Formats: sequence, C-alpha cells, structure tokens
Amino acid sequence: MNKTLFFLFLTVSINAFGQFKADSTYKPFNVAILLYDGVELLDFAGPGEVFQQADFNNREAFNVFTVGVDSNKIISQNFLHITTQYIIDDCPLPDILIIPGGNNLSLVSNERIIAWISKVNRKAEYVLSVCNGLNLLAKTGDLDGMTVTSHYGAIENLIKNYPKINIVTGKRFVDNGRIITTEGVSAGIDGSLYLLSKMFNMEVANDVAKIMMYSWKPETLDYLVTQ
Repeated sequence: MNKTLFFLFLTVSINAFGQFKADSTYKPFNVAILLYDGVELLDFAGPGEVFQQADFNNREAFNVFTVGVDSNKIISQNFLHITTQYIIDDCPLPDILIIPGGNNLSLVSNERIIAWISKVNRKAEYVLSVCNGLNLLAKTGDLDGMTVTSHYGAIENLIKNYPKINIVTGKRFVDNGRIITTEGVSAGIDGSLYLLSKMFNMEVANDVAKIMMYSWKPETLDYLVTQ
C-alpha cells in the first residue's frame, strides 16, 4: 500500500482496538518489556516511554511492565541497575511483547526463554523486536518465511544463523501484521509509534511524539508492510 495513503487511512479511521477501547469496560493493554543483563538501554526505554505516555479517549491505553528471565535484577549498559516487576515464571500474559536488543547471545541457547517467547507470540496481539532482539524471536522458528529487519551490525550473523528468514537492510521497520521488527535503538521508537497508529489512529501517535519532543515524520520513513 502507498505509504501516504496508508497513514491517511490511519488518521481518519479507528480499527477494532479503538472501538473496543471506547467501551466502559475497557482495561489497558498489557505491554511486557523483556529485560536481561546487557540489554540496550534505548532499545527498551524508547518503546517503554511511547506506550507509557499513550492514552485514548482520555484513558490510559497501556499497562507497561518489565519482565526478567531468571532474575528480577538486571544491569543495562554496565551502569544501570534495574529491578523488573516480574520474571517469565510469574509474568501476566501480555497483549504486546517488546523484545529489545543487546548482549543476548547467551540467551539464544536458553530453552526456557525461547519457549516463553514462542508461547507469548502465539497468544499476544503484537510482538515488537528492537535491534538484535530479533535474535531471540528468530530462534523460536516463528519468523520462518517472513521478512524482517534488525540493526545493520547484526544483519550478517542473523542471515547466517537463520536462512529461512528474509532479513533485509535499510528499512526502519518491517510490519508482518502481528509482528513488527525494527532496525534498533531509536528505530524502536518509530516502530512503537507506528504500532500506536495501527492500533488506534495517527492522532494518538502524534500526541505521544509531541510529548516526547520526538521528530516523528512517518511519511519520510523507509519501512515495509508485508501484509
């Protein structure tokens, strides 16, 4: 679909999510942000800020929380100490799962986290990966046959390790319908704002970008929608 027409459509229409949110029984969507030692700070802080700031019809749109793998204690960027609200054993089922990138190579062989991601992916409304958070999502096998993207520095190894996935470069994010993958770091903010516009409308995304003082110009972004 032409990008301009696509975003125009989002601006003037609200999908089933938005219609549901107008109901008085609405509860905010659960957004789980997966954290682990070595996670990239902006990969999770950017999307976290987007979803935490969002509201719709003057109601809080999302309940944002963090989840660790084996421990609540996380260190990001070798200086930021974080205590997550949950670990994967006691985490509520999220409607949206955010998988940020970072030093996650050791987690690829962790069967518990890969199984958990796959389970959540089958049940969640959306999954968004940032940077080489794609590594963990790809390991589930759930991306086989899809077109995705990641940080330019991770692309070569990802292509080598996951030959059944079409991994592209030069795209700010790729939308596969339920699964959105982003290049990484600040691109996680663009992917998250895009998801807001997809779930609700462009006004919601624009309002959040304004609060964040983020230069959000979706019509200028080079992205890919596969379905």
